[in-house]
Amino acid sequence: MDKLLMACLECDVLQRIPWVSPGKKVYCRNCGSTLYHQPRGGLDRPIALLLGAMLLYVLANSFPLLTLDVGGVTRETSLIGTAWALYHHDMRLLGLLVFFTSLAIPGMILFSTLYVLTGLRLGRELPGLRQFLILLSHIHPWEMADVFVISILVALVKMSGMAEVIVDAGLYALIGYILLAIAASASVDVFVLWQRLEQLDRVSTASLSFEGGK
Repeated sequence: MDKLLMACLECDVLQRIPWVSPGKKVYCRNCGSTLYHQPRGGLDRPIALLLGAMLLYVLANSFPLLTLDVGGVTRETSLIGTAWALYHHDMRLLGLLVFFTSLAIPGMILFSTLYVLTGLRLGRELPGLRQFLILLSHIHPWEMADVFVISILVALVKMSGMAEVIVDAGLYALIGYILLAIAASASVDVFVLWQRLEQLDRVSTASLSFEGGK
């Protein structure tokens, strides 16, 4: 592959960079920051991690996160239940924020990333593949499931003296989902995905030109 033209995100210097082999990184010639890295294992590793993360995501939304026992009265708390309770207790904006940042957006990111990686792994430009890749770059900063877990842990410490708190399967699944999602994110470089998509476009165009010339 010819050298690629890329602008550094840190110093904005435009430069030609090489296409490196898996496990290597490319650094900016001006400021030394990382321009992109070629993860080991290709696309199989992040796909496997994301499939596991999706399973845990479903489990985290299917089981309670916590069970509170206050004076013999027990109450279970789930992700959707937390957002619903906030929405119906004069905190509608906060309830919607919890729903979108902890439920809707993580689910969209999981599905979109798996869709893009699967299409690139199969070497096929699936319908809307480019649009899903654009969507990922816009919604990823709004994923805050890890912040939600930290807030739960802080609440556990504060409520430990007021009620008996039982950690349920949903919280373990949520923590597992976050860890797998972080590992999958570290195994993917968006710049590499765009380059793979461009290669796929060139192959498709060349194939169509060849068929048209017959």
